[in-house]
Amino acid sequence: MPAACRPIRSVRLSHRARARRVLTGCVACTLLVALAAGAQTGTPSTSPGDPRVEARHWLEQGRQALRAGDAYAALAAFAKARQLQPDDAEIAQALADVLVELGAPTAAADALGARTDIGLRSRIAAQRLRWAIEIAPRSPDPARRFDAVDPALAQLDALLAEARAATPRDDGLLRRLQRDRALALRHRERWLDAIEQVDALRRDGDAPLPLYVQQAEADARLALRQPAAASALYDEALNRLPPAERTVSRASVRELLRGRFYAEVEAEDFDAAFATAEQLAALDPQPLRRDGELETPHPNLAWLDAQVLGSMARNYADMPGDAWARMQPLLQGAPALAWLRVAAADIAAQRAWVRRAEADIEVARALAPDDFGIQIAQVDSDLRRHRLARADERIAPLLGPGAGMPMLERVRRDLDAAAGPSVRVDVGGSQTQGDALRAPQPESTAALRVESTSFSGLWRLVGFADHADAHADGVKTRRDRAGTGIAARWPDVGAQALVWSQSGALDTDGASLSGFWELDDHWTLRGAAERRSPDSPMRADAAGVSANVARLSARHAWHEAAEIELQAQATHFSDGNRRALGALLSSIGVLDRPQLDVKLHPRIDWMTNSLVDTPYFSPGRAWSASLAGEVQHVMWRSYERRFAQRALATIGLYDQQQFGGRTIGSLLYEQSWSHDPGTALSYGVQWSSNVYDGQRETAWRGYLSLTHRFGR
Repeated sequence: MPAACRPIRSVRLSHRARARRVLTGCVACTLLVALAAGAQTGTPSTSPGDPRVEARHWLEQGRQALRAGDAYAALAAFAKARQLQPDDAEIAQALADVLVELGAPTAAADALGARTDIGLRSRIAAQRLRWAIEIAPRSPDPARRFDAVDPALAQLDALLAEARAATPRDDGLLRRLQRDRALALRHRERWLDAIEQVDALRRDGDAPLPLYVQQAEADARLALRQPAAASALYDEALNRLPPAERTVSRASVRELLRGRFYAEVEAEDFDAAFATAEQLAALDPQPLRRDGELETPHPNLAWLDAQVLGSMARNYADMPGDAWARMQPLLQGAPALAWLRVAAADIAAQRAWVRRAEADIEVARALAPDDFGIQIAQVDSDLRRHRLARADERIAPLLGPGAGMPMLERVRRDLDAAAGPSVRVDVGGSQTQGDALRAPQPESTAALRVESTSFSGLWRLVGFADHADAHADGVKTRRDRAGTGIAARWPDVGAQALVWSQSGALDTDGASLSGFWELDDHWTLRGAAERRSPDSPMRADAAGVSANVARLSARHAWHEAAEIELQAQATHFSDGNRRALGALLSSIGVLDRPQLDVKLHPRIDWMTNSLVDTPYFSPGRAWSASLAGEVQHVMWRSYERRFAQRALATIGLYDQQQFGGRTIGSLLYEQSWSHDPGTALSYGVQWSSNVYDGQRETAWRGYLSLTHRFGR
């Protein structure tokens, strides 16, 4: 499936069905066939003589052939009569009539000459429109994508004005012109005008509409983000298609099914979309087709297109694992198809294989350097790889010629959001219940982080402030921080340096340096060092104890649904305590369905402290093993807007030196709302039950987070 035909989610809208195929024919070929048919029928039994008499015989022979249903024999007879009497108006009209019946209105106009009326000119305009839609060569320049349609639309508009001014009014002619105009407006991508024209036809009593007009309306409604209405129109058109035509005109069925498929995808009805994809695949079940008397085998591109659509259906449904399993053998079988590589790159990117996706897109560009859709895909890839400066360079020459293309507009918005300033606000609070003396205190928190526009596509200025206060035993502990710093992001490496000043129970300052290195699509290394870390317990602040922290981690991700990570942390408290932390955690996808994902998160943690008699929780040795089950469910989604929920249940065993092992667990429920790619809101509540020094402590925590990217 060509890149320019893929829908945007996101991901999802530059695909549209084409007009129904019509017989335009080659006039010369039509005449040759007709003359051959005439030769087989023989010459009228007349003796040589007056050409007018002989012409009348040929005229009558043609009329008899028409009554017998043989239009080609009639054409041969009328053509012979025209040769004998080129100025005879009756013969010219008979010849023109049969040419119109055979789908050759231009040849009919040639036969009539100056006597060509508006009805015949309207048929020529309709033929020109279908040529513009289906036969005219496509320019690689998207700015010229309407070069063939625009003259056809202008001709239809002129004929409509002439027909409306004519007396008497020819309602049939007007109706035919308006039907063709609706089709032309759809292919000119004047979506609202196309729907207005169809509505005008309905008001004038044109019902039921021809299938090609109904499909044009469905295409327009899909482009205007009305997928439910579009799906109903496609479905109605399919039901109206005669059974005999379904077998003969597979192209019409394919186009209607393809349109319905994308409407179902945009309506988030993925079960229906999967079924439609299977219907398309059933139309072409074999990868090879056999043509000619020798039945020479050729690749069946319709089969390949249907198979790719079945794969992309899973990708649109956020099922990249299933999508990749279907796509990989197709790509291995046809590695030199540029559009197939771009389709595979979409799936690879969703599997978090952004480097593989980038490589496939670059190969596709080498195979089809003028393909505009692939050029847009390159910008999208640069965005995923955090090459913002190069993305700006690549998108600039595309904006003019590609104005109005949905896929380009989506990439431009994403790039502006990624490069623009952002703000994030987090608030939360907790309440605890239990007798543990050194458990975390009930607290409330608030944090603000602001990032500047990206400089040179790499650097950002960062400003932040946060507040936390905790209450225990009638004592309030407060921590306020404010600071600034700089963050940088390259394709494979990211770094951040921050400095801050802290006041409250502990007046001090601090700094941090953190970074990561993505070695490839699977391995990521992270590290951080903090002086007077804000992650130290609030009880430590109340006792005047600060902490310096160093962290390291290594993560390996096979794909989006399977990963494992090893973490290590060393903390040096100012009271002399030395803490070592370690964790081994994993994520495993166990269910991947449209709008529903289920994952398991096994985890092992261990901790040691050099001091145990401290005002904050500090076990000599402790370890825990837990298993969490996570359910993510998209409750509603419409294009960029998305409303989802997440539930996480954890159960485990915690063992502390001198206190033995006890069960621990937690429950979390969260909802998230995305209004557009730059705005996201999430909020949730969590209940947890943990053990500190042999004493059980339960806690409730609520939180809210808002992120907004302003764009440039």
